[in-house]
Amino acid sequence: MNFVGLDLGSHEFKGVELKKTKKGQKELMTYSSAPAPPHFLASDSEVDWAAYSKALEKFYTEAEFSTKNVVAALPESQVFTRVISVPKMSGKELKTAMKWEAEQYIPISLEEVSLDYQVISNAAKLSDKMDVLLVAAPLTLTKKYLKIVSSAKLRTAGLETETLATARSLVGLDSSSPTTLVVSIGAATTDISIVSGGSIRFTRSISTGGEAFARAVSQELGFEISRAREYMSSYGLEESQLEGKVMKAIKPIFDVVVSEIKRSIAYYTTHRKNDLIKRVIVSGGAANLPGILVYLAAALNLEVQIADPWEGLSIPEKFGREELEDIGPRFAVAVGLALKDI
Repeated sequence: MNFVGLDLGSHEFKGVELKKTKKGQKELMTYSSAPAPPHFLASDSEVDWAAYSKALEKFYTEAEFSTKNVVAALPESQVFTRVISVPKMSGKELKTAMKWEAEQYIPISLEEVSLDYQVISNAAKLSDKMDVLLVAAPLTLTKKYLKIVSSAKLRTAGLETETLATARSLVGLDSSSPTTLVVSIGAATTDISIVSGGSIRFTRSISTGGEAFARAVSQELGFEISRAREYMSSYGLEESQLEGKVMKAIKPIFDVVVSEIKRSIAYYTTHRKNDLIKRVIVSGGAANLPGILVYLAAALNLEVQIADPWEGLSIPEKFGREELEDIGPRFAVAVGLALKDI
C-alpha cells in the first residue's frame, strides 16, 4: 500500500511520499510543507482540532500526493518511551511479563494507553538479560490524532513516535551505524535520543524549543515575535553577528538544551561504558541556526552534523539539491515515516 509520511507539527505540516523503483531504490516522489495553525494541535478543544484538520486537508490537497493513506507521527513529549532490561524469556512469556513490567514505568493506568514493545538486543551475549524498547501512547492522544487525520479526509495507515521515525531517516536502523546522539529541536520541544546497534537505546524530551529561543530574542531586543524569528534565523549563535546581541539572547535558553544533552550522555555512558557516542546529528526546525554546529561541537567535544534525511534516497533531477539540503533537518520525521514499510 502506498502512503505518505505525515509530520503533524505544532507550527508546520510536512509530508513526504516515496516509492520503490524496479531496481529496489527508494525514490522521492513528492514532498511539501505549509504553516499549521499554531497551538491548535496542543489544544483540548474539538473546535480547534476541527480547524487544524481543515488546514491539514487544504495542505494535503495542494501538495498533490498520490494517496490518501498516511503514517503520522505522535509527539515524543506525550508518549512514554523507555528501554528496559528484563530476564531472557520466550516471546510468549515476554508478552505476559510486559504488562507487569510496564506498570513500573508508565505513570498512568495501562487501561488508558496503547502499549507496544520490541526486543532490541540481548544486553550482552553471555548475560541472562535482554533489552526491550517499551512504548506507551495515551489512548486520548491516539484517538485525537486519528480524529484529526480522518476529519481531513485522510486514512491512517499507522502511527509512530517522532523519535523512531527520526532514527530511521538519519541513522538507519541497522547495526552498521555508529552510536549516534540525535537532537531534534522543534518549535515547542527538543527530543534527545541515542541510537546504537540499529536500535534506540535512550530517549528524553524537554519542553524547550525554537519558540523559546525566538521569545528570548523578542524580549531582549524589543521586537515583535515574527521579526525576532527572522533575526534568530539570520544571526543565531554567531557571536560576530550584530555585536552578538542575538546570541546573547538565545544562549541562556540554548544552554538548557546543552545541559540536558550532557546529562543524557553522562547517563548513557554510565550504564553502557563500552558503547561510546561517536557523533551528534541535529535536526528539527532550529537545526539551521547559524553557529549551532560549532557551538555544540565545542560544548560536547564531539563531531556534530546537520541532519540529511535525503541521504540514501534516489532524488529525481526535478528536485533542487540545494533546497533539499536547506530543508532537510525539518523533514527528518516525515522521511522516516515514509521509509517505515517501503
